[in-house]
Amino acid sequence: MDRDQLADKNLLVVSHGYKHFVKSQVDVLAEYFDTVTVCVRYNWFADVASRLPGDSGDGFGKDSKIAQSHVPENVHVVETPLLYLPVDFQRDHFLGQQHARKVRKELEDHPISFDLIHCHMSWTSGYVGARLKEELDVPYLLTVHANRNWFQEQLDSDNDRLTRAWTDADRLIRVNRRDRSKLEPYNDDVVHVPNGYDTDIFERVPTESARERLGIDDETPVVFALGTLKPRKGFQHLMRAMTQVRDAEPDARLVIGGQGGMRDELESLAEELGIADQTDLLGYVESETLNDWMNAADMMVLPSYSESFGVVQLEAMACGTPVVATKNGGSEEVITSDDYGLLVEGPESHDELADAVLEALNRDWDADAIEAYASEFTWETVCEEIADLYVEVLEAQRTEPIPTAH
Repeated sequence: MDRDQLADKNLLVVSHGYKHFVKSQVDVLAEYFDTVTVCVRYNWFADVASRLPGDSGDGFGKDSKIAQSHVPENVHVVETPLLYLPVDFQRDHFLGQQHARKVRKELEDHPISFDLIHCHMSWTSGYVGARLKEELDVPYLLTVHANRNWFQEQLDSDNDRLTRAWTDADRLIRVNRRDRSKLEPYNDDVVHVPNGYDTDIFERVPTESARERLGIDDETPVVFALGTLKPRKGFQHLMRAMTQVRDAEPDARLVIGGQGGMRDELESLAEELGIADQTDLLGYVESETLNDWMNAADMMVLPSYSESFGVVQLEAMACGTPVVATKNGGSEEVITSDDYGLLVEGPESHDELADAVLEALNRDWDADAIEAYASEFTWETVCEEIADLYVEVLEAQRTEPIPTAH
């Protein structure tokens, strides 16, 4: 593919965030384009709620959705504030229309015309993309990121607007292979492109150096986990498995990074299980420190019920660290060999999970092989595939026959 033909093109991205995986992807793709405009949906009510007691606004406000630093010069972020309650009928059915109106209003005075639209998340960004494709007469691609359970809920829904997001896409991208067949009834152009990891953040450094910076003894077994503190991530089950791990490895420490509404519950559970003195809940972890944890750990554990892909596993592997994960819909496509990690049936299989953690602690892993495998999934590599898709749809648009006038 001749990706150079993108150099004078302008890309519009519609997403639910410009942080983490979307930002990492956009920033690499920006190298191919003249400009990239990112319309980011956020809930302005969450900014108000975040100032009130409780955590009802966590994760939905502007600060949670939009990165303010290290933005490439040719990337322009357009804030798209919406108003909706966390869970209600309006969000499930009418929020797409509100989102589409808001994006069009924000773009009215935008000085750039777009050649291509790429949306992240089927509902509501995908619906916005389908509307914009019709209004602007430019190709539209959609990446479907939903975890396994959320994706099944979308398939079972009666939301015609969500269905339109899938049917109208010029390329429908799913981040795992297994779900392509479920999307093919809606679209003839369904492709698999995995998520990637950010090489600017995650790199292999000497374990001893990482542990020294974190204040961890070289001999302490460290089991690391990372994610939003919510039931789907399964950290409560990892804690229960750790009671068995501790019987065989009395000095083993469980370290969990991430924020979320389950923090108090997990702290209480650690006390109840008698492992509070060997369990650390770090909260939010800055990038540099996170890289140290990934390098310092003996393994990274993802005990989740449901994932679309699980990029956190690649981030650990990029540091040469093996992964223990549950069969959650995404991990099976990352841990493709026991040379890189171990899979267990599910988060509630405490005995199997404990056995896998112990096996990982005692195995002599080939860190070089793990790192080499992860290098296949850098954003630079993944974005080459995405850029090729862009070229394909633009070339297809140029060769479409002109309708005959009657």
